[in-house]
Amino acid sequence: MSRKKGLRELDAFSLIDDVSDTSAHSIDSALFGAIQAIDANRQSASPISIFEIKPDPRQPRRTIPFVVRTGWSGKLEDMASLFNRWAELVSAERGGTPFEIAPYLDATQDIQRPDEIGPLEDALLTLIELAVSIRNDGLTNPITVAPLGRQYQLETGERRWLSYHLLFLHTQDQKYAKIAARTVERINIWRQAAENNARANLNAIGKARQFAVLLMDLLETKRGDRFNPIDQFEREQDFYAQVADGDRFTVPRNTGERLLAAMGLKNTKQLRDYRALLKLPHPVWQIADDLNWTEYAIRSLREQAEDDPTKLILLAVSKARQVGYSVPTGALTPSAAGRSRSKRKAAQPAQIVPGTRQHYARLASLISKAGPSRPKESAEALTLLNEFRQWLDEQERRLKQYTMDNK
Repeated sequence: MSRKKGLRELDAFSLIDDVSDTSAHSIDSALFGAIQAIDANRQSASPISIFEIKPDPRQPRRTIPFVVRTGWSGKLEDMASLFNRWAELVSAERGGTPFEIAPYLDATQDIQRPDEIGPLEDALLTLIELAVSIRNDGLTNPITVAPLGRQYQLETGERRWLSYHLLFLHTQDQKYAKIAARTVERINIWRQAAENNARANLNAIGKARQFAVLLMDLLETKRGDRFNPIDQFEREQDFYAQVADGDRFTVPRNTGERLLAAMGLKNTKQLRDYRALLKLPHPVWQIADDLNWTEYAIRSLREQAEDDPTKLILLAVSKARQVGYSVPTGALTPSAAGRSRSKRKAAQPAQIVPGTRQHYARLASLISKAGPSRPKESAEALTLLNEFRQWLDEQERRLKQYTMDNK
């Protein structure tokens, strides 16, 4: 068998199309077998600069927490600020105890992860541990990328790619400036789904994203539906929520088994459960993703809130703060349930920053107007109150750190 023919036959997407037995077990075996076979043929990969590779914005898995991404420019040459911000947020999560990345990456030191850590520290340490593994044992499996103009876009392997950035920033060793990558013609979301399930399972929000992109693909292929690309949305959740309406966007006939297998699920009820997450208020979506909440945990909160979006946001914020997670300033907005960019701009012409006179004046005004007959004002007052409380918490941590530094 020629190498060219062999690689074609190892395409997970083509393997799925060729499966005559459409049972979940057969499709699942084809998907995972394809990934394993691709890994076995990693000699076909070639080194590509890590600075020429961009993440796929549609990728269901979010390696970088939302609160970290919001303070990053998104530029590849600015990766140092990304990790610095992440470390600063971990320090805040620790209550002001400094966190340094370098000692963990130093080959002469063997620092163990603490027994009790917060969600942001856990996510960062997981990435650092992968980087240490790559430093000690090399890259076991190449990433896959697709051409994107003069650059490349990641299909699979975002954590490995980020680990190389960490190692390069720490060592400045040119061997980490390039990563072994297998180039594919285009990003294949079904192959991407197979890798997501094969490497480490997605959290509930990741599963909801996975469901959405796979269903969009099926609907485009089978029914000719068209969906707006993700770069047309200000908030990434709104892109996936295009298929939130189960009555309008039903799973095409004879594709249910394929969708279940790609998702790693057992029945259609689970598909409905994950689709329901697409309608979550935006702050809850962000928090649940960063904290890796299960679908059951989110459903339990929704039941407690009796499907009231404002109550659900408050419950989610309270639960998040119990584990040291700081909800990003400005995340709790009156449009939390999610609207299009144009509608949001019309209804919310300006954002008032917590800690300013305008924010406090608006909050005081809304509190005085709030009441049983004015639910809109009451909801906005709760939102601003939570923003103000978070701002106070941030200032308290900052002042405590100043006090500790001067002792």
